[in-house]
Amino acid sequence: MTDPSEMIAWLDRRIASAMTWLDDHGKGSKKPRPEHEITNKEYDIARFEEVKGAYLKAIKKRDEAA
Repeated sequence: MTDPSEMIAWLDRRIASAMTWLDDHGKGSKKPRPEHEITNKEYDIARFEEVKGAYLKAIKKRDEAA
């Protein structure tokens, strides 16, 4: 299994990358991408954050049981 700190760092990088994309290509940029691309990226960010929260919760539960 991947080390928890490595997995959290990976998720954080994915979230940061998607947020940077939104900053560069989102609704507020000079030349925004099509709406469906922006919506997909927002969806990705929400899912990565959800996975991260569930992962942290599972790790905490596992550590408390040990």
